[in-house]
Amino acid sequence: MDSSHEFDLCVLGAGSAGFAAANTARSMGKSVAFADGTGPLAGLCILRGCMPSKTLLRSAEIAHLARTAPSLGVHTGNVQADVREIVSRKNRIIRGFADERILGINQFPLFAGEPRFTSEDTIVAGGQTIRAGRFVVSTGSVIEVPPLPGLRETGYLTSDEVLDLEALPESVIVLGAGAVGVELVQYLSRVGVHVTIVQRSATLLSGEDHDVGICLRESFEREGILVRTGTKIVRLERSAGLKRVVFDADGVEESIEAKEIFVALGRRPNVEGFGFDAARIEYDRQGVKVDRFLRTTNPRVFAAGDVTGPYELVHVAVYAGQLAARNAFSQTQRPIDYDLVASRAVFTDPQVAVAGLTERQCVERDIPYAKASFPFDDLGKAITANLTAGFIKMVVALDGRILGVTIVGAEAADLIHEAIALIYFKAKCHDVMEMPHLHPTLAEIITYPAEELCERIEHQHHAVVTP
Repeated sequence: MDSSHEFDLCVLGAGSAGFAAANTARSMGKSVAFADGTGPLAGLCILRGCMPSKTLLRSAEIAHLARTAPSLGVHTGNVQADVREIVSRKNRIIRGFADERILGINQFPLFAGEPRFTSEDTIVAGGQTIRAGRFVVSTGSVIEVPPLPGLRETGYLTSDEVLDLEALPESVIVLGAGAVGVELVQYLSRVGVHVTIVQRSATLLSGEDHDVGICLRESFEREGILVRTGTKIVRLERSAGLKRVVFDADGVEESIEAKEIFVALGRRPNVEGFGFDAARIEYDRQGVKVDRFLRTTNPRVFAAGDVTGPYELVHVAVYAGQLAARNAFSQTQRPIDYDLVASRAVFTDPQVAVAGLTERQCVERDIPYAKASFPFDDLGKAITANLTAGFIKMVVALDGRILGVTIVGAEAADLIHEAIALIYFKAKCHDVMEMPHLHPTLAEIITYPAEELCERIEHQHHAVVTP
């Protein structure tokens, strides 16, 4: 029997954005409820994203380090990756994370069932009617599977299946080379699968500057991963127990065969089936439309996280969820600013990390800039540790203020935090030179492009002739 409930805030989706929104609203003294589907709780990052993938990657990294140890004078013998145990360990760790998050979710009223708006201020979920003064839509994202000719008939894996594979195929063709794709490509390769990447764009991680994808490709190919970029898929088909991808490369039709196909073409906002039309919420396949305060076209409804795009990052989802809740109930609203909060990392080897603006963004926004790069293979600690792949690049305004830093290299995901702090405090390249950096460390690599830029800016300053 249908019953009705009223709250100050109802949150659709209990992932990272929704959980952050709920906690923020409760801290403001508001009554809050969740409406979520009937599937497992805890959100993408914990269940099928950040945490399981990083757990698998660590096991693969250990296997790789053991195999390459002889180059450092350490002989380890025959190295075997027990994928069943790797996945079992991942499952144990993820269950612990999920249980902790579920405890937090269960502190709120939870209406299980696919939530659907029936009016501008009402939803139904699990046979219950929920009215609220404000809503936060945080329904997340779903895997993107494009309608490629023959794909459905041929069969394929997605990242969800790859994370749980206990029996690996001998060979895999990976379609796509975004963050999820390249991480799981390296995992598969390092646990014994022959991997081929077929990518439409000219470089891996095509959303980043070209030098990032070029550098990562070189590392992949050194490990035996075959990379084909600049392709267009023609069709997929079965062939004598194998799966075949036929593609166009520079006007020539080619094909590659493997035991399995992994579709890694990203995710898209989860916007279908929630009754957004009934609530006068504008949306399309790119996500729920929000203004810079995260309001939808219905002033009662805010949205946060992957369902809005453009950055599918858990820390962005948390930030946006908190901001959406504050804006929903505050007299003064704050706009969202992605430039620094969208700092990001990809946990390949070498890792990729970006803080602030990229060179490409400076060009697109017509921002005058100067840049300098420095390679890891010229850094003392990197040489001694055999971690020489990659580079750092610093982009500064013409007065020396740091606009962005990109690192491709060992521990980049941790090293990038110094850059985040520098950009946050609006530091200039000369501030880096004033700060002590221990030697020999990987962290001191940031001083080299900073030094070059300082010298260049100083030279340009002295070159100016005043009457």
